[in-house]
Amino acid sequence: MDGNWVGIAFFAAVVWIAWIVFSSVRRYKVARLQSEVQASLLQRIDSSQSLIAYAETPAGRQFVDSLTVEREQRTPYTRILNSVQAGIVLTCFGLAMLWLRSRIPFSAEGFTVFGTLAVGLGVGFGVSGAASYILSRSFGLLEQGPDTVRRG
Repeated sequence: MDGNWVGIAFFAAVVWIAWIVFSSVRRYKVARLQSEVQASLLQRIDSSQSLIAYAETPAGRQFVDSLTVEREQRTPYTRILNSVQAGIVLTCFGLAMLWLRSRIPFSAEGFTVFGTLAVGLGVGFGVSGAASYILSRSFGLLEQGPDTVRRG
């Protein structure tokens, strides 16, 4: 039974590492392609007046906005979701550590300490997500919708 958990954990770790590698390669390729397109477009602009004129058009504004490779969305929805996700992961991790303390001999103290800390952090992130939701709702930020909230 314990060997099955080790196999599942090893498989999950390999899948997670592969996902990290492939998503990093994808981001790198997108950033490289985007920079090549931006460089070729900037080579066609011959003066600062034409650059300013282009930047005032809708396509120019979109080009200027695209100069950042990735922009983090700072909406209340993403902040609340990130807190809740961290809370769930840490709480599950802590509960697993507390469960393991009775399964592995001579390790009860370590698993108890780290499991309790992880559960405390997980609950703290959950409370933080709930507080963010309540405050965002009372400030009227959630009624605007996820696409209309100003990004910072």
